[in-house]
Amino acid sequence: MNFKNIVEKVKKKVNRQNMKLFFQKQGLYVLIFLCIVAAGITAIIAWPRDDENQISQETDKGAIVLQSPIITPTRLPSPTPLSSASPSPSPTASPSAKPANNGSGKVVLTKPVSGQTINKFSDGKLVFFPSLNMWMTHNGVDIKAGKGAAVVAGLSGTVSDVHSDESNGGVVVIAHSGSSSTVYAGLVNMTVKVGDKVNAGQKIGEIGDMPRELDLGYHLHFEYIVNGTFMDPEKYFK
Repeated sequence: MNFKNIVEKVKKKVNRQNMKLFFQKQGLYVLIFLCIVAAGITAIIAWPRDDENQISQETDKGAIVLQSPIITPTRLPSPTPLSSASPSPSPTASPSAKPANNGSGKVVLTKPVSGQTINKFSDGKLVFFPSLNMWMTHNGVDIKAGKGAAVVAGLSGTVSDVHSDESNGGVVVIAHSGSSSTVYAGLVNMTVKVGDKVNAGQKIGEIGDMPRELDLGYHLHFEYIVNGTFMDPEKYFK
């Protein structure tokens, strides 16, 4: 064995002894280092992969989840337009309106109740209604009469409407030839129904309350309408 081989064997032996000595002295530190590396790898693997999984875990643990309130839109009611003083549907004005006739060439209305006219036709002008505390048109005439007095048809025709409401009391509307009609408001004990044929002077009801004109006492509110235009009834009374 030559000198060179002896030297190589000595070096290898020394190195093995040094390594063994190192591990004997530093083994504890190496073990701690390996434990730290293992813990880090475990933490990375166990870490949540997305926010959704995290939210799900928090919810399972009883976490409070806030939600935006659902607001349901409310439809507001449409405003009610101011009605006219007429108890019947407001007709549209017609410049060519002409009174209907009853075959004699001239219309003559039977006065529906005996009494004095206490409130005249306003001809489209506004008048003050104390009971309602407002200004409106007065589309007919008010004829004073005692409570329970008989009210008769002003002209022959067919009853087209019978009703009662809180503003006008009992109301009867009679349709006549020539696209005309008469309206009787403030009635009670009405004796006709829709579809009945009536003659001029035939009883249709009795005087009752007229709520929107209580300041005038017991009376009949009477209207005469021709081709959709309100006429002054007093001009056609006998």
